[in-house]
Amino acid sequence: MVPLYFEDTASGAHRACTGIVLSRTRTLATPDCVTGMDESDFSWEYDLSTGGLSWGSNSTAYRSHPRYDATSRRAALTVTTRRAPDSSGKPALASASDRALWASGTSALFHSWSGLDADSAPRVRHSEKVVVKSWAHCSALTGRALPRETLCTVPAPGAPPVADEDRCFGDAGGALVAGGKLIGVSATRATGCAAGGVRLHTRIASYRQLVDEWTRDTDSYYGSTGSVLAAEKNGLVDICGTDSDRKLSGCHVDSTGSFDGYGYSSFLQAGDMNGDGFGDLLARTSGGTLYRVPSTEMEPADFGRRVSLGTGWNAYNPLVAVRDASNDGRNDVVGRDSAGVLWLFRGTSDGKLASRTRISGGWNQYTALTGRGDLTGDGRSDLVALSGWNQFNAIVASGDMDHDGRQDILARTPAGAVYLYNADHNGGFKAPRKLASTRWLKYARIS
Repeated sequence: MVPLYFEDTASGAHRACTGIVLSRTRTLATPDCVTGMDESDFSWEYDLSTGGLSWGSNSTAYRSHPRYDATSRRAALTVTTRRAPDSSGKPALASASDRALWASGTSALFHSWSGLDADSAPRVRHSEKVVVKSWAHCSALTGRALPRETLCTVPAPGAPPVADEDRCFGDAGGALVAGGKLIGVSATRATGCAAGGVRLHTRIASYRQLVDEWTRDTDSYYGSTGSVLAAEKNGLVDICGTDSDRKLSGCHVDSTGSFDGYGYSSFLQAGDMNGDGFGDLLARTSGGTLYRVPSTEMEPADFGRRVSLGTGWNAYNPLVAVRDASNDGRNDVVGRDSAGVLWLFRGTSDGKLASRTRISGGWNQYTALTGRGDLTGDGRSDLVALSGWNQFNAIVASGDMDHDGRQDILARTPAGAVYLYNADHNGGFKAPRKLASTRWLKYARIS
């Protein structure tokens, strides 16, 4: 766990919460803890040895659950892109099979970083013993029907009274732990308190698949929530994203690039395949050899540490890094062969790909295949199959490229115009937004 603090320097609004470290680059929090992603929105870091504010930057990036409801506190989960200390360990997340851990009457521990609402006040680690109550009991305590994915706790019998500063500032995002597993995340409002000792929590097991996806869905630049790769004819590759004004950034056909892709015919951003917290590239040679190329905190493609994933990969067109299609917590790849058969390559614990498994045939009827994570809002990774859309010569799932909390698809026309489509989380897309008119005409490939 880490203390989090966000501030909008333009309005003076500030929020404090507790973050649960999922990986070296992803931290779980609550949606109303963050203030925004504009130039005026700052994310502050703490010195964990003193609990005091250390430094901040206006590079806030995050993704919130698409079905978050601020009133009911349903799906009150956000993942922030931030560099966590290497010493931070990932918590064991509860799953549906751990139902006994949140049964009514179960004892649990609540952990947070609390403090007073003042810039100079240090944050301190706080823990308290609590008891999980039934959904009906919690609804009666709060006077309203709660979302079914909500847990609630009350102070354990005989537990000492909790000071105000330990149930208000920093309570949001705190960890509810039972049986050594994270079973809930405090849904206390970032500007509120756990009134009367009754605390609501978002049940982790209900959102386990999405939290796993958020943990693994990392770009080559770890601080980004979405981007695409644009290859120039000279072999240089740009990592294209958007800035705080939602305009294209990092995309210029010139003598520079994000990395040199000479010797490779195609690239894919595959997310974190080996569990180190940083994104990996899949790089294919013209001869059909596929490599996993790791990234680092400072380098988007470390070819010196590439790992071969085998040969024969030219048999598939396209290859799509859909993230976790098999729901096993690891990133997968799907590929279509010349006969129109779609194959699944499951990710393995060592960052490689297992032998292929047949999905089905008939996929040649589609003009484009793409995908990256959850586009429908159900927490599961999706594959997008398109018929038509012939006005575009490249269609790529880009992650949340425009920072609105929804996964996107980017499409390019033969004239070089670029359009962004936001997923509507109902199986379709919103009306497109034009990002450029001719800017991407000279790029050889978009992926």
